[in-house]
Amino acid sequence: MMYIYMAGFSVEKRLLLATAKNVKEVFGFDVRFSHIALPPTLGYNPARKQYKAQALLEYLSKVYYPDMLKLIALFPFDLYEEGLNFVFGLAQLGGRYALVSTYRLFDKREELYFNRVFKEVNHELGHTFGLMHCKTPGCVMNFSNSLWEVDAKSRFFCGNCIKILPKP
Repeated sequence: MMYIYMAGFSVEKRLLLATAKNVKEVFGFDVRFSHIALPPTLGYNPARKQYKAQALLEYLSKVYYPDMLKLIALFPFDLYEEGLNFVFGLAQLGGRYALVSTYRLFDKREELYFNRVFKEVNHELGHTFGLMHCKTPGCVMNFSNSLWEVDAKSRFFCGNCIKILPKP
């Protein structure tokens, strides 16, 4: 049996558990939790006060479990990529590894905050399953460059995208 592994770095346990439940509901795969030690300054750019997402993703890609289908990590840091002010997440297209930053998704209203995280986790995992950005209104694979765009989409895949996802 293959699992989607999830790691959380200084992310509240309630969010991790709720996100795991979301992943199971949307993808159908059971979730296992991974404990990964992260060097504290890995990818940190003091001039920007942000972490480079690609550096964190490369570090994650060294983690392997024999029963691992995918690994998604949640970080509380503000992330960026070259040429962009920030990113909500990053994934290996068609690969195993993805990450999401909770930093800009936070809201005092827990339901809104958790739903934003669910959407971005589903989006980044979608990339690991080979999905590109989708233009179907409301599809979780819609590109998001703002909280408004995150809030406007569903946490679910459209009919076309869901056909591409594997079944457990």
